[in-house]
Amino acid sequence: MILLAIGDVMGSAGRDALARALPGIVRRHGVEFVVANGENAAHGAGITPSTAAALFAAGVDVITGGNHTWDRPEANELLNSEPRLLRPANYPPSASGRGSGIFRTKSGVKIGVLNLQGRVFMPPPEVDDPFAEADRSLEELRRETPIILVDFHAEATSEKTALALHLAGRASVVYGTHTHVATADERILAGGTAFMADVGLTGSYDSVIGVDKAAALRRFLDAVPHRLEPASGDPRLSGLLIDIDPRDGRANWARRIEVAVTENGTPGTARLLKGAPVAERVLAQAAARATALREKGMVPTLALLSVGEDPASRVYLGKKKEAAERAGIVVVERRWNADDDPETLLTALADLGRDPSVHGVLLQLPLPDGWDTNSMIESLPFAKDVDGFHPVNAGLLAQGKPLFVPCTPLGIAEMLRFYEVPVAGRAVTVVGRSGVVGRPLATLLGSKGNDATVTVAHSRTDNLFEATRSADVLIVAMGQPQAIGAEHVKRGAVVVDVGVHRVDGKLVGDVDAATVAHVASALSPVPGGVGPLTVAFLLQNTVKAAELAAHSVPRPRA
Repeated sequence: MILLAIGDVMGSAGRDALARALPGIVRRHGVEFVVANGENAAHGAGITPSTAAALFAAGVDVITGGNHTWDRPEANELLNSEPRLLRPANYPPSASGRGSGIFRTKSGVKIGVLNLQGRVFMPPPEVDDPFAEADRSLEELRRETPIILVDFHAEATSEKTALALHLAGRASVVYGTHTHVATADERILAGGTAFMADVGLTGSYDSVIGVDKAAALRRFLDAVPHRLEPASGDPRLSGLLIDIDPRDGRANWARRIEVAVTENGTPGTARLLKGAPVAERVLAQAAARATALREKGMVPTLALLSVGEDPASRVYLGKKKEAAERAGIVVVERRWNADDDPETLLTALADLGRDPSVHGVLLQLPLPDGWDTNSMIESLPFAKDVDGFHPVNAGLLAQGKPLFVPCTPLGIAEMLRFYEVPVAGRAVTVVGRSGVVGRPLATLLGSKGNDATVTVAHSRTDNLFEATRSADVLIVAMGQPQAIGAEHVKRGAVVVDVGVHRVDGKLVGDVDAATVAHVASALSPVPGGVGPLTVAFLLQNTVKAAELAAHSVPRPRA
């Protein structure tokens, strides 16, 4: 069960970052419950009914507080009337509101939330001992649920760490708020308690811990108080994702996240890696080579085979045929009905393998149920397998002696060269392990000549964050719409999005482009990124097959 703790929400920039980033995070990670510290939500100081409503509308389930909770006069009534709003439990009993509560996740699981305030280096008023209050409150909360989140609003890292160690094995997660600076110490303590000393700021990062830079600097330079206003530039959401076992409340892992969002609709600064210019150059080269073959009496010919009436397959086949004909490649189409005998396709593949007038054979995937895809691919003549899927071609690629490489991996490698993105010696992570993209791409980029240091990750990778955040070049082909967000990407990384999905009538990729564009240095768009390259390299492979036939170049034996 995934829970999310969000750092101090600071003013309108924090509320805006929360509203823009939180829905995507919840969707990508399947978050069941969200807690956010809102003591600075109202113009940087305190909380009001309208700012609390904005946080709840964004998807927050519980709002915690701290020493600034009462900075607005409306806070007293709000604390007494809104059960989802907490203040530190170690304030005097006469203080408005409450410091803990039992809530339910989206799936109905009970969860306890405890809000505490530290005493070391904190401004007055002096509060009760947070350690003693934690002992008392946890005993009460654990009567109803083993899942307990503790927001410790404190200044001193030593005090936060000490409380986490004190509660190890009794709380599911102890995390700090208040300093507005995220620490890099997230870990699992003894007994399965997740800990992070401070989950950071949700607000403007073009600031001094969320406030306007000029006013803050004047305070330091003049030693005279100046009015501090919340800043607005570079809004980001900062927080901690925690995976909790609902049976015993123990944390399995904790991942620090930071997500940049658009500022007043400003687009991300990532350079767009568009596929069209790359594809045009590859197609022009293929057309020139096809013309040279024709002048020698060789007509490059591609057989396009398909089974059934899948609408997407029909569109893709149409694009391939149109592009082939523009490049001077003859196309021979063969179609089968889904209820035809698969043996007839096997026979056709054998015939095409013997036909010297056909140089490339492509079997459009996916095949309908009942048609054995692997058997059909293995029956393709490997020397005419312009899709590069045949086991012989996969083996040759693995040996560093490629004949035909799958088209999308070829296109991605060429896109990186075209845009002068170096991969030699750099960390490249490929998310996805299919035989169509992920595995051949990893092999291709790790081969001599490309020399990348490649990590292959996938949807079942235990720590996907670690695999993706370490990448200088991140290539995503996992087949899940908008599954990779800014929280997965190292600042300045190059991101290539291979996925294509239709969501709410729009084409999107495997990457949440709106957030990733703010942290990546370059990003391939969807649509308009990798897509055009697949067709271009199909035609290049077809011309290559015709050239091999024309020049009788020895081919590897199967």
